[in-house]
Amino acid sequence: MDRSPQRRELHDPELLARYRTATDAVGRMVPSLPFIDAVPVDGGLRARLTTARAALDVGEDMVTLSAASTAYEFAREAEAVLRPPVDGRTMDLAALADTASLALEDVVGLVLQELVAGQAAVVGSLL
Repeated sequence: MDRSPQRRELHDPELLARYRTATDAVGRMVPSLPFIDAVPVDGGLRARLTTARAALDVGEDMVTLSAASTAYEFAREAEAVLRPPVDGRTMDLAALADTASLALEDVVGLVLQELVAGQAAVVGSLL
């Protein structure tokens, strides 16, 4: 019986969990063209995350989104903006703002711009 390190690795019960973690760290490299430098305040644009298994940790004063190998910290009010994309939904920016009862400018400037810059989210009209 072959007991090489590679073969033993295949029987490691944590192998799939480590694989998922490694692939989630990369995300889907989808550039948010043409909105790489700045996401316009346009309620008709749509947003989605670039990783399938993002995690949202809601604390008393802040919410942390773990996606594309980065942890993003936001004010507690951002949970309503982040929850639909974390749940796998693609939504219009206007709908995200309405859901969160926030101004569209705040949703774009305080949340989405940071996620797009970090390649954790993509924004576009054809999503």
